[in-house]
Amino acid sequence: MLAELRQHHEAIGRLLSALEALCMDSQPDMAKLSVVRLELTRASRARSAYLNLVIYPYVERICTAEQRIALERLKSEGILMLVRAGDHVRHWTSRQIAADWRGYCSASAAARQTMRDRMKREAELIYPLLRDEDSRHQSVPTAK
Repeated sequence: MLAELRQHHEAIGRLLSALEALCMDSQPDMAKLSVVRLELTRASRARSAYLNLVIYPYVERICTAEQRIALERLKSEGILMLVRAGDHVRHWTSRQIAADWRGYCSASAAARQTMRDRMKREAELIYPLLRDEDSRHQSVPTAK
């Protein structure tokens, strides 16, 4: 589970970096931008689905009450982030991006930072729980 969550985070990190690189250009490359935005949306949805369907139900069973509160906060923030991401995509259509490239790049920078901050919080809370659980399973003697 930990390895798969890391893969989701790494994939999104690469796409955020690709988007950042595109925003350094003086004019938008709409073809490349459209591909990266679509891939980022798909990767983010896949990560959210994995968290909601696999990770959260699992770690809720093994975490402390204090960790559960932090986990619930993380889940609530995730829902809000999905709404904000949808608003961002709806506002920044291809036509709007072409008309206000610098404005898009500024809004994109803020959205990218929000996503990086989110993944950092996920890693800080969830990775240790999954690591601890993995080490418990590895240290259990097996029957011969």
